[in-house]
Amino acid sequence: MDFNPNGQFNQNENMNGQNTDFNGFNRPAHNTPPYNFGVPRYILDPREEQKKNDKKILKTMGFSFGIAIILYFVLSTAFAASLIVLSNFFPSVAEFLNSSTGEYALQGFMSVFFIGAPFLLSYSILRSKKYVGILPFGTAYNKKAAVSLTMFFAPIVLISTVIINLISSIFQSMAGVSFESGIDDLTAEGPIGAVMLTFTLAVIPAVVEEFCIRGVVLQPLRRYGDKFAIVMSAVIFSILHGNMVQIPYTLVAGIYFGYLCIATGSLWPSIVLHFVNNMFSVIQLTVLSNFGETAGAVSVVVMFAVLIAVGIAGGIIFFNMGYKTKLKSGVDTLKTDEKVISVLKSPAMIIAIIFMLISTLMSINF
Repeated sequence: MDFNPNGQFNQNENMNGQNTDFNGFNRPAHNTPPYNFGVPRYILDPREEQKKNDKKILKTMGFSFGIAIILYFVLSTAFAASLIVLSNFFPSVAEFLNSSTGEYALQGFMSVFFIGAPFLLSYSILRSKKYVGILPFGTAYNKKAAVSLTMFFAPIVLISTVIINLISSIFQSMAGVSFESGIDDLTAEGPIGAVMLTFTLAVIPAVVEEFCIRGVVLQPLRRYGDKFAIVMSAVIFSILHGNMVQIPYTLVAGIYFGYLCIATGSLWPSIVLHFVNNMFSVIQLTVLSNFGETAGAVSVVVMFAVLIAVGIAGGIIFFNMGYKTKLKSGVDTLKTDEKVISVLKSPAMIIAIIFMLISTLMSINF
């Protein structure tokens, strides 16, 4: 099968009797005879050769993802340290960083340059090896289905997040620990604050993170099955956040985002869903900052009601369309555990996981 840029799969066979799978990868056809000419069959078994090749490809993918995460961790840590040093010598820098404007600017800058840029490098590595095609920023397979499915998922993602956060709160209370996310103290006072918070927490993360995860990470992994790609990309998505507040719900949300991207054939629905999910927090913080806790609680109830109504309407439209989405199985030479190990065992990915584990542990107050 050939995986073209818009996410469609097509069966192709070249002149040598080989099937061409996902982005031009070749694998021997199952009916190709083992021409060993007296050499033991297991030495030239085409399936074993393909298995070794697939492990190597997955390891390279893991390496590129690991490099991106390492760069994010190192650059953001070095940048934060340099700001601390500068603030000690220049009071104006400290004043700016302690202001809401400075905090918003810092968050947006780090998202674009310390997350987006490293994953752009990862994408360049994978493109140079022809492991990934053009990312699906085009039109969805079916616009009506894409819109209605995005509407349907909106309240599901939010409700899942609330349930996970509730379980997390219970766990923290029972274990006597507390989790920090690094964005707990954000406020949105006045119209300017609300606009800046919208860009910092909703617009920039939705675009940048979907490009990185559902684009750079998920798309090449689809060669080895859509289910594997969805879950593996969601795991990397959660690891990237590096704190116990966000890791659980970003893992679940990442699965929804990944499925939506594959089902619609475009990154835009997952970007919109990501934006809507983050915008819920923005509106809650804005109302809370300007009108108090009671108004904040009312806004949450109203938003829940609106999203549930939108979700029901979207579900009715989508399921009445009879739109079917079949997740592709991909190359079947490797078992699931072999795929996971191949991605995670590259030195870069191991170092990246260690870095993010350190970051995660630092977010826990014992």
